[in-house]
Amino acid sequence: MSHQYLGFWLHSRRLTSLVVGVVFCLSAVPAYAQFKPRDRKPASGYSSAGGSRGCSSSGIPLTQLAPQTFIGKTASTRPMLAWYMSSSQRVRFRLFEFLSAKTVKQIGKVKEISTTVGINKLKLPTDYPELTVGKTYFWQIAIECEARPIVSNVEFTVINPQSLAKNRFSSIPESANYYAENELWYEAFEEALKATSNGKLGETGASLLQELAQSEIPTGSEVDIKIIKQRIEDIQRISISDYKLTYTQNLLVKDSLSLEIL
Repeated sequence: MSHQYLGFWLHSRRLTSLVVGVVFCLSAVPAYAQFKPRDRKPASGYSSAGGSRGCSSSGIPLTQLAPQTFIGKTASTRPMLAWYMSSSQRVRFRLFEFLSAKTVKQIGKVKEISTTVGINKLKLPTDYPELTVGKTYFWQIAIECEARPIVSNVEFTVINPQSLAKNRFSSIPESANYYAENELWYEAFEEALKATSNGKLGETGASLLQELAQSEIPTGSEVDIKIIKQRIEDIQRISISDYKLTYTQNLLVKDSLSLEIL
């Protein structure tokens, strides 16, 4: 086999694999975790999905990666919070506790955080008090734009961790799936991101985001439905684009190693 033909064959094989991979990613993401919450208590007006597309009309806007149309759950008094950014800039983080259905108070001080492009995560800092089982909170991410700040809120409640089995897990997908099946989004997503770095989702994280998108069922007024549908589309774009990028990078590395061996 000539070097010229060999190079053409490898190049053709890589293109074919990329096309197949992209088609595969668009049709399905590996279904490791099953987040199908049965208890979907509607969120209050504090975390109604906003209509802003972000600081610019290009790219995916700031997106909190947690249930927003309903109140999420965690069994942790210091949960891990995650959001997506399409640009690298500083954000402001705030945490609020519900005192009543219409009254909230801020917990701790405003925290300025540097972000990266992709998935950003924050374990509730130790300079904030531990959360209380049975109480409901919302966390807020805000960014400065030329016209006005963009603010996004997400509500969650803290449940009693004693209701969970003391399981030992053999893999990250297994532990993420356990928490997802128990409707604990924050634990499930934290487990999924343990297998990744540098703002990436990984297969389990991408699968979870697909489940999250499906759980954000549009309800309410016509305007609300339009906004929620846009949020669902954004979450799906985040999960698919991240998985496609990971697949492509792995494929390029594999073909590079094949060339070196030959």
